[in-house]
Amino acid sequence: MLNERKIDSIGKIKDLILSDKFGSDFLFCAVNGAIALVALIMTCINLATGEKVLMVITLVFALLCIVNLTLYGRSGINKKVVHVVFGIESFIILAFFIVSGIPDGFSVLWICLVPSFSMFVFGRREGCIYSLGMFAMIVFLFWVPAGEQVLMYSYSETFTMRFPFLYFAVLLVSAIAEWSREETKKRLENSIDKYYYLYRHDALTGVFNRFGIREHISKIFENNNNLPISVILLDIDDFKSINDRYGHDCGDKVLRMIAEIPRGIICEHCQISRWGGEEFLMIMQCECDAAVIAEEIRKEIENTNVIYQNSEIPVTVSVGVCISGNSGKSDIENVIIAADRALYEAKNNGKNRICVRCMNQVV
Repeated sequence: MLNERKIDSIGKIKDLILSDKFGSDFLFCAVNGAIALVALIMTCINLATGEKVLMVITLVFALLCIVNLTLYGRSGINKKVVHVVFGIESFIILAFFIVSGIPDGFSVLWICLVPSFSMFVFGRREGCIYSLGMFAMIVFLFWVPAGEQVLMYSYSETFTMRFPFLYFAVLLVSAIAEWSREETKKRLENSIDKYYYLYRHDALTGVFNRFGIREHISKIFENNNNLPISVILLDIDDFKSINDRYGHDCGDKVLRMIAEIPRGIICEHCQISRWGGEEFLMIMQCECDAAVIAEEIRKEIENTNVIYQNSEIPVTVSVGVCISGNSGKSDIENVIIAADRALYEAKNNGKNRICVRCMNQVV
């Protein structure tokens, strides 16, 4: 129970660390909501002061923000639609800066926030495209005669000369920062995936360990496909004497060989794990005959000698098999216990053999 809670907690932490969707969603909605509120206030102020053009701009902008928030809250909506509406919002607020004649410094401050904000909301590639689109529109307003007529505001020559360098400097820094964040995310994801692998797998043989196979058992019952479950439990005969005579390096080689041979025999619906020091557990959920597969594995191991320091070391295994027609979760522990009893029966009857039990034989 504790291990399951630990796995769930680690999974939640992984999702929280790796997923920046919540952060981008929160920022997107918070900014849109705040700006919508400010725009509605500005609409009231402009109405009171008789600034009809500014009133229309701020009102349209506020309505677009509200529409965008509504769209963003709908799970089925295409996010590209939201991005397009957000782009229109940005153009409108730029028009507000232009028409209202806000001094150069404030315009520079807002315009140069566009790249960094768009990188965070849209990502590096789309953020760069969006930022370049904004820059193209600003160039049209500042340097093209037709744009200057629309501008209705005379920006200083110093601003128009320095702005491109400042804008692209912010764009470059934002792109590098976003690339660094993406790379950090990939490395963190790889590190956590590696940790998950080591947590679920035996470091020596590469097969599942106890935690991994129990996690696999839980997934079996989640699928609820009602296929019969069988358990194969094998133990290496006289493994201690192999370690004592040839050393632990040889013992490790034997363990790797024992883990590898069943992989070429079992079907895709069977999972193998290292259950103990020299014990391996296989969970089968299919129509295959577990006894036949267990005997095939035993024979293959018997016919495969381990080569160590120019010596051929014979290896045999004793195998316990339990076949159950029931796939209930409450019975899996009983199936494993029955397979364990069958394994010790095989050991007591001379080793290098299999012993089969069915659940109806287990009291």
